[in-house]
Amino acid sequence: MTSLRTAEEHILPEWRMKLSTFDKVNDPFELLAADQGDRLQRRILKALRDHWTKRLGMISFSTSWTSPLMWAHYAESHTGVCLGIDVVDEDRVCAIVYEPERLTGLFDATQPNAGANHETLIKVLTTKYKQWEYEDERRIFANLDERDPVTGNYYVDFGPTLLLREVIVGARCPRPVGSFAKLVKTSGKVLKPVTILKARPAFQTFTMVRQKLVTPLTVPPSRH
Repeated sequence: MTSLRTAEEHILPEWRMKLSTFDKVNDPFELLAADQGDRLQRRILKALRDHWTKRLGMISFSTSWTSPLMWAHYAESHTGVCLGIDVVDEDRVCAIVYEPERLTGLFDATQPNAGANHETLIKVLTTKYKQWEYEDERRIFANLDERDPVTGNYYVDFGPTLLLREVIVGARCPRPVGSFAKLVKTSGKVLKPVTILKARPAFQTFTMVRQKLVTPLTVPPSRH
């Protein structure tokens, strides 16, 4: 079992997590980490991006919730919350590789399928510029099977393989810890205990830590 953390503005009441699509994320180089000076590379990468944007979504995680920069960028400047997720199926988790330069030699016109294989496709999906390294990102990919008719988004459900285990309330979040405990209790079936705690800036380092003056609350598993 691998514990991962994902920053979210709020908990979805339907116990779902929104899938990000490649055309809506904040990195314009998403799926374009390879050097495109060659026309073949451009053509293949464009085809892959068009295909995956329509058919594949992702959940992005970080391995820690202590980065103040992550809170600023992904939790409404510390006014949101961070969700701690246990991912039971570790094989689904892909680590992002951060590179200082664009990748070269991924595709070769002299090879079958232009050299595209599982290894090269994973590189396209999981390579980002080195300046994003502070995110320490992990990803889970999922098919875009059914669009929500109300929101227009795609979701995956919490369940046996994606377990909500923590809610870390942002340092500037105006809502009390107890309100999130109530939300967890009423939003759906709780499979494992969920701990809700408050974050604050550390006194001696540039990290976020638990606010010990606020007592954490634990929501037990649902009885039925």
